[in-house]
Amino acid sequence: MFNGRKHVKPTAKTNVFIVHSVPVIRFGLAGLIASSQRFAVCAETDDVPTARKLFTQHSPELVVLGLTLHGGDGIELIKDFRRLNTAIKILVFSAQDDALPIQRAFRAGAHGYLIAHEDILEISTALNQILDGNLYASTTVCRRLLKNLANGVIESATSELKDLSDRELQVFSLIGRGFGASRLANELHLSVKTIETYQMHIKEKLGLQSAAELAEKATRWMIESARRNLRLRRKVISTNGRGAHRLISSG
Repeated sequence: MFNGRKHVKPTAKTNVFIVHSVPVIRFGLAGLIASSQRFAVCAETDDVPTARKLFTQHSPELVVLGLTLHGGDGIELIKDFRRLNTAIKILVFSAQDDALPIQRAFRAGAHGYLIAHEDILEISTALNQILDGNLYASTTVCRRLLKNLANGVIESATSELKDLSDRELQVFSLIGRGFGASRLANELHLSVKTIETYQMHIKEKLGLQSAAELAEKATRWMIESARRNLRLRRKVISTNGRGAHRLISSG
């Protein structure tokens, strides 16, 4: 019997693909996304080779990813996703708060950037803004970018790493984490000879004479970066007093 009410077809949710190396981050993101009325998680992984396969298989409309991943690098993965689908929307969720990776992520094709130490509940706002065609940056990200713009630079003029390519910066970061040539080759799916070529170019650009100097400089840079991240985490938690809503990681 006709009851006078029109049948409303449910609106299909937007598929979101999560790529992050930290399990608790993936769990938290998946829970928040699944609880929304607009989004659904179609797949998740922590490594780059699997991410490429799942991206092709599920054809998501949105991707949330970290910059430090197993088997590759987040910046390069952003470029890969954009080559596979120019319409894809990408949100970076990373603990890396330096201006250099933030700027390079946007330049690679990201549409938003959130610092992982900040309120993870902001993820819903970010996804909605990005899906509606806007760019999105958290408060911390905006401060970093505006500071550089105020100084009239795109990348920090004080950063001695600014002349490194995205791949060279990735190799440099992994060297700072203790990766040797063979492990780097395995991690990035490249030959040892290619890795050695990258190392040579990095040494030339940074004015270093030996592999030992390169390893020492990369390690020191990673330690300083970790210290900056730790100071930011403490500041955010102290300012907001809502540590229960934060996921502190190095993704």
